[in-house]
Amino acid sequence: MHRDAWRGPPDDILGHPVPIEQFVVRTDDTVVALQHVLAFREGCCFTLQSAVRRGSLDEAAWRALTDRQATRGFPPEPTDIDLKFEVRFPDGSKASTVGDVHQSWANPAARPEVPRLADAGSGFSSDDRYYQSEQRLWLWPLPPPGPFEFVIEWRKMGIGATATTIDGRAIVRAAQRARPYWP
Repeated sequence: MHRDAWRGPPDDILGHPVPIEQFVVRTDDTVVALQHVLAFREGCCFTLQSAVRRGSLDEAAWRALTDRQATRGFPPEPTDIDLKFEVRFPDGSKASTVGDVHQSWANPAARPEVPRLADAGSGFSSDDRYYQSEQRLWLWPLPPPGPFEFVIEWRKMGIGATATTIDGRAIVRAAQRARPYWP
């Protein structure tokens, strides 16, 4: 099935992995790590791991974090509880998960501005002391073949905008190795 490239990763292409394996944030109670990128010809999918130890969060704050993850996406505009993502390119262009006006209910014929960073699926587990998640983000189109910044912000966890540098050249090279499922 073919879908518009800006909507998410293709369903019938084997993306080529680029190991990143970088901690974007690591505090006493919170970790956000960029595990790897799956590169496709028209974009790439970031896989992130997040973990939070309850630490000093009171019951209300802990429930707000874990309950919010169960209903992520409603409302579409993230709150201070949410982990926010952004990519910044050397030419000044950027894309963010905040304020994405081209959600699934947008006019299907309308093409969004580039670049676009969108949620591509997630899962999480939690108990009364520990929260862990895996999240995928779709970046369309591919990044430029050079270094760029991947930025996170999680105000509820006391984390301001924090950036790590990613090698766009490795992603662009890997995209050439993505293969269709069927000839």
